[in-house]
Amino acid sequence: MKASRDNSMKDSLISPDGKKELVPVMALYGANAAGKSNVIHALLLMRSMVCGAYAKPLKGASLPQEPFAFTSAPSEPTRFEIIYYYKGIRYAYGFSFDKDRILTEYLYHWPNGREALIFSREKDRFEFRENIQEQTTLAGRTAENRLYLVSSNEWNCAQTEKAYQWFFEKLMESAETEMSLQATLAAIEKGGKEKRRIVEEILHADLGIKDVRVAGSREKPNILAVHHLKDESGKETEYSLSMGQESMGTQHFFARIGIWMEAMQKGAVLVVDEIESSMHPLLTRHLIEMVQDAAINTRHAQLIFTTHDTGLLDLSLLRRDQIWFAEKEEDSMQTDVYALTEFSPRKDENIARGYLQGRYGAIPFIGGGAAWEE
Repeated sequence: MKASRDNSMKDSLISPDGKKELVPVMALYGANAAGKSNVIHALLLMRSMVCGAYAKPLKGASLPQEPFAFTSAPSEPTRFEIIYYYKGIRYAYGFSFDKDRILTEYLYHWPNGREALIFSREKDRFEFRENIQEQTTLAGRTAENRLYLVSSNEWNCAQTEKAYQWFFEKLMESAETEMSLQATLAAIEKGGKEKRRIVEEILHADLGIKDVRVAGSREKPNILAVHHLKDESGKETEYSLSMGQESMGTQHFFARIGIWMEAMQKGAVLVVDEIESSMHPLLTRHLIEMVQDAAINTRHAQLIFTTHDTGLLDLSLLRRDQIWFAEKEEDSMQTDVYALTEFSPRKDENIARGYLQGRYGAIPFIGGGAAWEE
């Protein structure tokens, strides 16, 4: 998400340290089974191993490695690395693992603009730069199938705390799950400004809903969408529908908008697979424009999403360095991910038409020949 030298929409760029420029949005296109969702899944698996379901495996438990399937060679370790900013400080964190153990792990930061090691690990061998005695003790308490970034934070290690907090606070997923819905419900239940922002977005989306009310228990909430109807005389009457009776598009927007607003408020990185799912293209565009607008996105939230919606291939919406493609190599079944900037398109070029014509790759090949026989 590092910005290129593209001069378009410079106002939308964000700078976490006052020097480096980053794009707020990245769109990833590709055919079905091209591997674009795996880019999302890899990022979320990394988070899950730091602060999610796989963060605290029991001693001896297997790790969630899924090695490349299309090879007869022995499986290689899985490797992750991510470079990010937290409170203006740049971090580089990475690790590798197999089914049984963490093989390597490292964390660097740039507190004064210069690279400095926090820790490095090769199996059971650790290296530290600060607080060496205490961290050596913590390393001895770290099981071979656990990340040191996780175990050290359980003991309030100051050297790794902030790097860990980014995963916990700033990396979020918007999926069609109860988790996404709960963010919307929590905002409505808080009332005041939190609820007002949700209702304003629903009104802006022109879903016909004037208000949302929540009854029932926290375990079984009854979400009611309030509609106002007028008869021929102009008399207005209020009706309520259960959210389950609304259209799928309305339900998806309602479930998504809460976590969207939460990400904007936190300045988080929001990850979405198939952003257009069951929503009108204009609604999808509106959600993206919120993140692109520096006047709205004041806390530097970022959005990474996969999509098939060619209507978003618009250089008035996204810069050329914000549009990426995933293409699977037919012979090796490996996925190649590359940016639109590699093709140097003109600023006035019709990107959507060029993509559908196969100019940038990453589209399905629909074979010719007779599809039906008598």
